[in-house]
Amino acid sequence: MKLTSLVKNFFFATTFLFFLGCSSSAVEEVVEEEVVIEEPATDPFYDVLNETSTLDDYWELFQQDAIRSGKADPGLNRTIDLFFGAEPDFASGVTADHAGRAYDICNDNNIRFEIIKSYWEDYSVARRLNTFYHEMGHARYKYRHPCESNEVCTYEYEDYPIMWRAGTQSYNMADFIKAKDDFFKRDWEGIRYFNCN
Repeated sequence: MKLTSLVKNFFFATTFLFFLGCSSSAVEEVVEEEVVIEEPATDPFYDVLNETSTLDDYWELFQQDAIRSGKADPGLNRTIDLFFGAEPDFASGVTADHAGRAYDICNDNNIRFEIIKSYWEDYSVARRLNTFYHEMGHARYKYRHPCESNEVCTYEYEDYPIMWRAGTQSYNMADFIKAKDDFFKRDWEGIRYFNCN
């Protein structure tokens, strides 16, 4: 009996030392990689805006942005009528997926649009910029949505982030800045305009 117990203890001790030896030799040196977090692209030009900025503040910034983007006529000599609308006025054609509505699109003397106030109040500055530029795209540049809700869409939101109809997409300043550059260039594939002939 003592011999069996001694053999068992020897077996366990040998196994323990074997595993201890294996585990100590199997320990690998862990090299931690430095994680580099890229900051989103920003532009201090937009830092003048905050949660209390008015539609007029956005209009002033838009004009300056158009000029610095090479636009000869950012709309300086036009009649400007920017206003907050109430909750979506479904009778006027504004639906739940619209954050605003442009008027007099074919009138080259006017820039007129509304933005739904309750939406605006809930939006971040980046999303407000996106919404404002979207409505300016209609009112100033006669851009149409690349795809209406009643059409089969051949393009994705990523192709037209500013002129895409309102939705649940994520909005951040880096995405806005990239999309805004395309917006002012007017050279993206499949761009559509309102027919004002």
